[in-house]
Amino acid sequence: MSPPPSSEPTFAQLSLRRLQRSVGERVIISNLSFSLSSGETLFITGPSGVGKSLLLRTLAYLDPFDSGELKLAGKTPIEWGVPNWRALVTYVHQSRVQHKGTPAELYFTLQQFRSQRGRPRGDLPALVHQLGLEQAVLNQPWSELSGGQAQRLQLAIAIALRPLVLLLDEPTSALDTESTRRVEAVLKGCGAALIWVSHDPGQPGRVGGRVLTLPLGNESAVLTPPQGASPVLSPQFGSPATTLDSSPSPEKPRGGRGQ
Repeated sequence: MSPPPSSEPTFAQLSLRRLQRSVGERVIISNLSFSLSSGETLFITGPSGVGKSLLLRTLAYLDPFDSGELKLAGKTPIEWGVPNWRALVTYVHQSRVQHKGTPAELYFTLQQFRSQRGRPRGDLPALVHQLGLEQAVLNQPWSELSGGQAQRLQLAIAIALRPLVLLLDEPTSALDTESTRRVEAVLKGCGAALIWVSHDPGQPGRVGGRVLTLPLGNESAVLTPPQGASPVLSPQFGSPATTLDSSPSPEKPRGGRGQ
């Protein structure tokens, strides 16, 4: 087992260069390059089947990639040690994961992993409150939680573990409007680099950041508008580019909306 990171940076850049990823004989991600630093947000958009979820899994090093370079703070997943990489670059699923026990028990268990020992922690009860949930849900069995509660609790636990990069697969897909706005505000203030798959066309404008559209990998900057205004995309500045689950499917179906 790899030891926990001994010199974990407080500010880091995730970079990938000429990444290629295939499923069987089909190339899904081809020659993709971008970089993202702590506190920045990159939205991943595009039609179903272009590899958005597959890209997140690849960045979390849950799936291998065919070729290219992937680094965090100048070090590859192998140089960090794969368990350490997954502690620093955390994938938050869209689909509901069938956890055992309660959210509080899961959070305690995750902190015992060797790769998590000695790392900084966030305030989980405070995050739960900011996301519009009662503290009692931390001790409620996962099986008794609604889809929206479970989605927010998975997100709260991931943020509290303080990764440097959060890989977000539609983190508001099961939420109503008010809960969605709460999640957006918490994520904007968490300090991690956010790579965020979204099918909500208004979300990039509310959150701000950049948008990368697959399959070509074109990038645009998003100018966060005043409240009530429509989001505006700046002119394209990029040129076409020439962890908790093991499903090989490149795309997951969207979840239903709930409270």
